[in-house]
Amino acid sequence: MGLFDWIFGKKKKDYLIEWEDRYSVGIIEIDAQHRRLFEIYNNLIEAMYQGVGVKELGNALNELLEYAVVHFMTEEGYMQKYGYPGYDAHKNVHKEFRERFYGLHKEFHEGKPVLTAEVTEYLRDWLKNHVLNMDQKYAPHLKKAGAR
Repeated sequence: MGLFDWIFGKKKKDYLIEWEDRYSVGIIEIDAQHRRLFEIYNNLIEAMYQGVGVKELGNALNELLEYAVVHFMTEEGYMQKYGYPGYDAHKNVHKEFRERFYGLHKEFHEGKPVLTAEVTEYLRDWLKNHVLNMDQKYAPHLKKAGAR
């Protein structure tokens, strides 16, 4: 067991998210963005386990936050365009995540040790569960309405 395995209490592979077909919502742009979100998240985990400097970790965290915001805007745009009835609830879930992530981001840049096992598990679980549960709910409506 390596130092970071010991620090985080789990092996790196336990934190990584591997793309599987079950994550697909069947809409090309959204699936591509989900894959990219998983990739950026995995890059953050890799950086943590490699023990890179604070600047590199900050860059990885910034990229994840920025891309998540872009992705949420894309999803919400699709939901509005195709009249998804669960739009408001879904948008609120995005808002709650953004607010929590902004808080973590701010604390990190203030020098607080926020990239802990608990935070990485939260990010991993939120991303996986959001795509598998919340996003899968809008997929049938969007596809039926014409989204591809």
